Amino acid sequence: MTEPRRAEAPEPLERRGNGRIQRPVGPGAARLSMLPLGSWFLVPIGLVLFALTLTIGLVAKSYGPFSPDLALDVQLSQGRSPFLTAIALGINYGLGPVGALLIFILICSWLWWGSRAPMRALAFGSITAVGWLSADIGKYTVARLRPPSSATHALVMETGHNSFPSGHTAFAASLAWAAILVLARPGVQRRLAIVAGALFAAVVAFSRIYLGVHYPTDVVGGVLISAAGIFIWLALWSNLIEPRLRAVKALNPVPHSATASQTSV
Repeated sequence: MTEPRRAEAPEPLERRGNGRIQRPVGPGAARLSMLPLGSWFLVPIGLVLFALTLTIGLVAKSYGPFSPDLALDVQLSQGRSPFLTAIALGINYGLGPVGALLIFILICSWLWWGSRAPMRALAFGSITAVGWLSADIGKYTVARLRPPSSATHALVMETGHNSFPSGHTAFAASLAWAAILVLARPGVQRRLAIVAGALFAAVVAFSRIYLGVHYPTDVVGGVLISAAGIFIWLALWSNLIEPRLRAVKALNPVPHSATASQTSV
């Protein structure tokens, strides 16, 4: 007869102050995080991707306003349809600075108070904000002129040295990353979220070129630089920030079902 298998004792938790950080210590301890990505290797990957994105922007800028990728803007301007124009304009205003900020606040508020999940709200909000704000670093660093409206027949008046990367695209990609990592459950739901998020970011990117306000390299830069910033943030969040936030009781309310079971015992 074989000896019954003994249940393994749980790893001891690291303690700080009066609270308890939900991170096991000791040999073989696994990292506990709400996010599926959190390795420190994401930091060098993010830094390399960030540098690569800025290099792409600076090289594209060196060609001047009539860079080779302007051809796609010109081609799309010659075959616009009322239906696509309406969608592109809706995205332009809906995901503009005011619209994007409103979406950001509504989702974070729903997670914090509606779903009573402050940690998820912080994770979702920080991922979206870091990816979105990473585009501003690119804009100030590269300072690329917008495509010439005389060539693209732009449907929206956008001027200035803030073409690379696309802020609309960066926000859409960041929102998709946050939804995939925080809102979607592992398995089929997460795979569907990946597909939906990729389509969402692609549609927003296309709309920016369609309107004649961004070069194709701008929207590619928006996707890349938001991912770069998010990779760096995921490592910091999972290894440094989230474990400490879990020690704050106000950010980790006890579920109603758990409290009900405790009172009934």
